[in-house]
Amino acid sequence: MPGAFETLLWHYQNRSAEALSQHNAGVPVVGFTSNTVPWELIRAAGCFPVLLDPGLDSLAEPTPRADPLMEPVFESRIRHIFDAILSGTWRFLQLMIIPRTSEPEYKLYLYLREVERQNLTDAVPPLCLYDLLHTRSPISRKYGLDRTKDLIERLKRIGPISGKSLLESVRESNRARAALRRLHNLRAGDAPRIAGADALAISGALYFMNRVTYAKLVDRVCREIQTAKPLRGPRLLIKGAPLNHPYLHRVLEANGAVVTAEDDWWGARAGEAKIGSYRTAMSSVRAVFENYYLCAPSPRVSPASAADAWFQKSVKRGIDGVIFYLPPDDDVYGWDYPRHRDFARARGLPSLLIREEAGRGLSLETNGRVRDFVEAIHRRRHA
Repeated sequence: MPGAFETLLWHYQNRSAEALSQHNAGVPVVGFTSNTVPWELIRAAGCFPVLLDPGLDSLAEPTPRADPLMEPVFESRIRHIFDAILSGTWRFLQLMIIPRTSEPEYKLYLYLREVERQNLTDAVPPLCLYDLLHTRSPISRKYGLDRTKDLIERLKRIGPISGKSLLESVRESNRARAALRRLHNLRAGDAPRIAGADALAISGALYFMNRVTYAKLVDRVCREIQTAKPLRGPRLLIKGAPLNHPYLHRVLEANGAVVTAEDDWWGARAGEAKIGSYRTAMSSVRAVFENYYLCAPSPRVSPASAADAWFQKSVKRGIDGVIFYLPPDDDVYGWDYPRHRDFARARGLPSLLIREEAGRGLSLETNGRVRDFVEAIHRRRHA
C-alpha cells in the first residue's frame, strides 16, 4: 500500500485521474484553469472541482489542433490546454470556468468562444468567464463580489448550493490549506525538512484531489518529516512564471541547493491564507470572495506594493538567493523582474535569471550557470 507522499505524488502526476473517476461515478465535474477561481463555490454545488492542466510531459508533445488557430506567442501551458479541449479530453465537464485574472487565460476564453461561433468542434464544454479583478479599489471590490454572486447562480444550474453546503466546503478547503501551510513551514527557516521538488508535488496535488483526503495525507507527511534531519545547502526562492512541473527544482537541488519557497500558486502560496470568519451563507460568500480578491496570487494584482508584499517578506527572512524564472513564452512576469531583482540586490541577496524552458531541459550553459551560482553562495556562507 503506497504511503502518504506516494499517493500525493501519484495524483500530481495523474492529474485528471480522480476527476474521471468521479465522473464515472456520476458526480458532476467542473474544470477551472487557475487558482483564482473559487474552488469552494464549485464544491458547494456538489461538484468535483479539477484544475485543467496538460500534465508533466506535455511540453514535449505537439499541439496539432491548437497550432492552426493560435499564434506562436501563446504560452505553452495555455496552448496545451486549448489543444486538449479541442481533442475532446474535457468533453465530460459540466462547466469550464476561466478567470480573467491573466491575459493568456482571457484569450483562451475568447478563442474558445470563437471556436464555438465557427462551429469548428462540439468538444468544448459549457464555458463561464469569472471576471475577477485584483485592483484594490471600492469599484473593483463591488464588481468582483457581484461577479462571484453571478458565478454562484451559474453553478446552481448544475447543483443546489445551500448555506450548509457552502459552509462545509469552506471548512473542507480551510483544513486542506492549513495542512499545506504546515508543510511549507517545515521548509522555511534555517532547517528545511523536505526537498523543494517533493514539496512542490505535494502542493500541486491540491488541485486534483478530494480535499478531505488531501488534508489527511499532507498531515501524515508533516508528521513523518518533522523529525527528519535538516537539509543542507543554499536556500533558494523561485520567483517568476508559475511552475506546474518540478524540473527546475530538480536541477537546482541536484547542484546542492534547497528550494524553500516559490512565489506562485503551485508552490508555497497554494494554501497561503485561511478563508476568514463566516457564520452564515452570505458571510461565507463574502469571505470566499475576499480571500480570492485579496490573497490569491495573480499577475494582475495592483498596486505593485500589494503584488510585491509576499516576495519582499520572503526575501527578508531565511533565504540565501533568488532564482528568477522567466521562460521564453513569458510576457507577463518579466515586466516586474527589474524591480524584484533590485529589491533583492539592495538586501545583499544574489540572484540568477533563467530564460530557458525548464520543462524541456536546461542547456549545458545554463546548468553551468546554476552550478556556479550555488557554489558561489556556498563560498559566501562559509567565508
